[in-house]
Amino acid sequence: MISSLRIAAAGALAALALPLLAGGAGAQSTFSNRDGAIHFMYTPAYARQIGRVPDQNTGSMEYFGGPVFSKVQVVSVMWGKNVNQQTVDGIAGFLTALPNSTFMDMLGEYSTKGVTGVNGRSGHRTIHRGSFLGQYVIQPEFKRHLVHDKEIHTELEHQIKIGKLPASGPNVLYMIYFPSDVTIEAFGLRSCSSFGAYHFASRTHRNSNIYYGVMPDCGYSFTSHTIVTAHEFSEATSDDIPTPGSNPAYPQAWNTSDGFEIGDLCQGTQGQLVAGKTTYYVQQEYLNSTGACSTGNYTSP
Repeated sequence: MISSLRIAAAGALAALALPLLAGGAGAQSTFSNRDGAIHFMYTPAYARQIGRVPDQNTGSMEYFGGPVFSKVQVVSVMWGKNVNQQTVDGIAGFLTALPNSTFMDMLGEYSTKGVTGVNGRSGHRTIHRGSFLGQYVIQPEFKRHLVHDKEIHTELEHQIKIGKLPASGPNVLYMIYFPSDVTIEAFGLRSCSSFGAYHFASRTHRNSNIYYGVMPDCGYSFTSHTIVTAHEFSEATSDDIPTPGSNPAYPQAWNTSDGFEIGDLCQGTQGQLVAGKTTYYVQQEYLNSTGACSTGNYTSP
């Protein structure tokens, strides 16, 4: 049962195809219950229903005292053997490059060491470059075409326990990719009709937490998948634990006063990430240092 709802942010995909990404808007919300908290990226239709469309003029990020990833360790998880082959073949390279790049250096401005939040809480983490722990194909116990978020959480715990996934930790982020015939339901909303992706913290406190991003296959191109992944990766890094309520509060980290995260204000913007001979696309992120979305291209390593 939903214990509370906060309309936290906007910035969903404008459409599934990349050429339409730049022209649209959407919204996000944070839901929470005893199982943790979730921050959605809505589909355009559901975003219009919510009526929350942010832009970079919405306001700067404020610190609410919560944790960020200091050296994120990314795990790519394929939900069974039927994930789109292009995703299987390409996403590991992207997730290798992303945490070890100038894009990650840019996120360093959201370090919390020495920062006192609006609520008087102080942070102690510096965001450095992270690493990629590998790509894993799991054989989920939940084999249905409709999977609930609680089942995803339970599945992750099981796969970690039996040694099929690396152990969880304070900097470990599992990015989970699903086949096109799997629909995800979370807090009464369904993937592709209501939301396009989300990030989640399994607890509302730091200890024994499992951090993960859910990336359904809504017909995305590979380029759209990397853009959405960068959005969720950046928000999970700078706001580990979403919280319930009508306004941001501890243990939340970086948000605007009305609950937008750093990716939300820059939906529809793009940059290139060049890793060797491969060029990927990422979403730009809001920077307090400039009061605007980032505009550069990025390199790895």
